[in-house]
Amino acid sequence: MHTMAFNLAMLALAGVAGASFAWPMKYFRDWRWEHVWIGQALTSNLAFPLLTLALMWPVFRGHIAEVPTGRFEVMVLLGMAWGLGGIGYGFCLVLLGLSFTYSVIFSVTTVVGALLPMWVGLRARPEHLTTFSLGLALCVAGIIVIAGAAARREREASSQANTSSRLAMPVPALSYPSCLAIALLAGLFSAAMGLALVINEDIVDHLVRGGVSPVLAPLMVWVPLGLGSALVALIFGFWCALRSHSVRSLYQSHPWRNWSLVTLMGALGFGVLLLYGLGSTASGHPPRNVSWAVYMAVFILAGNGIGLLTREWNHGSAGTYAQLATGIALLLGAIGALASS
Repeated sequence: MHTMAFNLAMLALAGVAGASFAWPMKYFRDWRWEHVWIGQALTSNLAFPLLTLALMWPVFRGHIAEVPTGRFEVMVLLGMAWGLGGIGYGFCLVLLGLSFTYSVIFSVTTVVGALLPMWVGLRARPEHLTTFSLGLALCVAGIIVIAGAAARREREASSQANTSSRLAMPVPALSYPSCLAIALLAGLFSAAMGLALVINEDIVDHLVRGGVSPVLAPLMVWVPLGLGSALVALIFGFWCALRSHSVRSLYQSHPWRNWSLVTLMGALGFGVLLLYGLGSTASGHPPRNVSWAVYMAVFILAGNGIGLLTREWNHGSAGTYAQLATGIALLLGAIGALASS
């Protein structure tokens, strides 16, 4: 029997894995943005989920036929929305930086993913609504404070910024308002991942009651979700690669190094799905919008921690670090409030 503490730990690990997903992007050689996005779509959205499903096919074979085709179509559509969010996320990682991207995109994702299930009348109301609201408010406040600290750090370090490691982008340099608009839309679409699991809660719960492991049961959602996401990412990625005449770079430019890194990204991305699915499905799990908010709070906290470790926060003033510490404290408070809701 799993406990609430176990489920929260799995959600926290999912947040850490999600925050680590983008870290390898700093180390690719002679790959453009679209090459990385093609590679991660092939690994995290297609190869890992389909391979796992194939290995566990005897477990799922009898259950798949019970699910109406329309449900799978909705999952694929949500996956396409998630894929669009991922494209915007990938753009913003390069255009806005790691910490700022987490702060802007996932402030929107956290709020939408936590509140939308209640707005559409799904079974996702937390037991303690006041504590949940407080945790969500603290999470948003922490995100805003950290975003302000990130913007302040960018201004302070602008004269010393090193952009030599940035990936070549398939779009021209965009203005700050345009980048911010992309970030906001990416945050909205990225909430489709958590929403897909909420909408199909009955399917996953039925599998768990039928003896399927809560680690594997969400694959009934993750596989079609990944197919939809991969469809969008691969079409856009190959279109960009054809425009830049760089398709050959996928297999000619440092193939062992780059494909090892993109496989690592795929493993982290698929690990997010497994850990999040387990934490929000195993017995004793919190309501799924609480699960989403906890996951996102840890995601943002870990993302900015990685930013510190990779020196993205270097060249900041004492005031900037104080503002960052305040944002981190707010996120820690949010996690505590959400965990008790």
